[in-house]
Parts: sequence; C-alpha cells; structure tokens
Amino acid sequence: MLSQFKKVLAASALSLVVATAAHAADKHKVAFVPQLIGIPYFNAMEAGGNRAAKDLGVDFIYSGPVDTNPVDQLQIVQNLIDQGVEAISVSVLDASSIAPVVESAKAKGIKLFTSDSDAPDSGRAVYVAQATDEGLGTTIIDELVKRVGEDATIGIVSGEATASNLNAWIGFMQKEAAAKYPKLKLLAPQFAGGTAERAAQISGDLMAANPDIKAIIAVASSTCPGVAQAIETAGKIGSVIGAGYCSPNTARSYLKSGAFGFTVLWDPEQLGYLTVWAGKQLIDGKAFEAENKIAGLDKPVTYDAAKGILLLGPPAVFTKDNVDKFNF
Repeated sequence: MLSQFKKVLAASALSLVVATAAHAADKHKVAFVPQLIGIPYFNAMEAGGNRAAKDLGVDFIYSGPVDTNPVDQLQIVQNLIDQGVEAISVSVLDASSIAPVVESAKAKGIKLFTSDSDAPDSGRAVYVAQATDEGLGTTIIDELVKRVGEDATIGIVSGEATASNLNAWIGFMQKEAAAKYPKLKLLAPQFAGGTAERAAQISGDLMAANPDIKAIIAVASSTCPGVAQAIETAGKIGSVIGAGYCSPNTARSYLKSGAFGFTVLWDPEQLGYLTVWAGKQLIDGKAFEAENKIAGLDKPVTYDAAKGILLLGPPAVFTKDNVDKFNF
C-alpha cells in the first residue's frame, strides 16, 4: 500500500511539473533591448517591465549591450528574433540600420517596435514614447532661459552621435532657440558616447574654450554625472548651470550642490510598464485606442494613429525643491 501511495504521489508530482512547464511555455514573451545596461534610467525601465509582466501574465526579457554600440544592440535583437520572442522593443541607437531587422522580425510574425528612442522610417509596429521630442527639446531651453537669460552661451554634451532620440531633442532645442531666443548661442553638440568620464572631459574643454558659457546641457542620461562633476571640479557652481535629461536619483546630489539647476525627464519605470503592455497588445492583436486607461499607470496614455506613437505624457521638471519626492 505504501509503495503504491508513493507511486501515486510521484506521478502527481510529475504531472504538476509538466503542467507548470506547459503553463510557462504558454506565456507570451515580450523583450526590451535598451541602449545600454547598468545605468539607473534603464534599470528603472527594467523594473517597470517586470511589474507589467507580473500584472499581465507574460514573460519579460531584458537584454542589452554593455556599451552604446549599435552593432551589438542589433545582434541582440536578431538573437531574440531567432529565439522566436513574440514582441521585441528597442531603444534605438542607430535608426538608419534597424529597418532590415524589422523586416526579419515581420518575416517570422514577430512584432518589433521601438520604445524610448524611435526609428520612424523603419516599419516598426509602434513607438512607445516617453514624451514628445518637441516637448523635451523646448522645455529644457525654456527652463534654461529663465535662469541664464536670452543671450547666453550654452554647451551641449550628448551621448552617441547616431542616437535618434538624442538628436531629435537637440534639433528641437535648436529650433526653439532660433524661433524664440535669437540672441541665444547654442554651441555645436559634442558627443561623449556612453561614458561620464568622456562627458566630463568635453565639459571641461567647453568651459575652457568658452569663458562666457552659462550652461551645459547633458542630453544623454549617461553624460549627466560627467557634466555635473566637471562644473564642480572647475569651481563653476553659480556661474555655469548644468541641466539635462537625468533621473532624479542620478541628478539629486548635483541639484543639491548647485552644479545642476534642474533636470527634465519622465518616469522610466512607467515607460517600462507601458512598453510591456504595448507588446502584449500587439501579440493579442488588440488595437490601441486614442486614449488608453491602463491599470498599472497613473494617467491615461494617448495614441497618435497617424504617427504610430503611444505617448506616456508631458515631460516633468525636477529641481532641488522637488527631487526628494521621486525615487528612480
């Protein structure tokens, strides 16, 4: 009797394992490939993706390059396509080279879309946008002019020269300056890749070469610490203002030291959540509505069908006075 009971118990356990494995195999997979792993911004997107995966009952795959290398990023995307991951999102490093990968995904029935950084001419399924490129570009210029005046000299330190989102923001900065502040002098953008060290070096050189410089904009989150540290090291707090697209946690100490006057961003945790939600919608073949109320997000998300853009919302401005209200 005991022997028979053990056999029944073992069979039941085996059935449970098989059922669990079958259930796991049935779960849809949504992937996100960031521009760079290991920085607070994309860590927050990963956290949001994990939260959404739990809420929506999907598997979330987070995989990206260790530095901002477009070739490495595209190889990761292709590997995910080869594995049959059903929906793959990418924060695009090089918009000019991703179209063939999009076609490769379509050939296998895989939904490839962009998030955080777009490639609008690639044929991607949708772009999950944190805020409009125009809103981000104009906000940072308008906020700086409040602090340094309409005739100041301003430096720009960006990340990779091929990053479409960063270049779009810079383009709208330049457009806003030309349209509203004709006396404002925006220096030619300098590109630091993905390293804070290089950003610090460039920022130091900008201040040395332009004694009248009043502000430096850190366009990539990875360049924010470098810009701020260069201002601190040069003893320019109070005479040169740092600003940029940096998470509150990255910028907090620099906002409080005065090296940064403000930072413009959004909540990347919620952007990560929206990315996985969008992937699940694409897999399920569900259309996006003009306004989408999503249980895991604070506010409704709008969809521009003509441009194929899901918009998280307007940008936020973080200062020393409100930065401690946020943790990302």
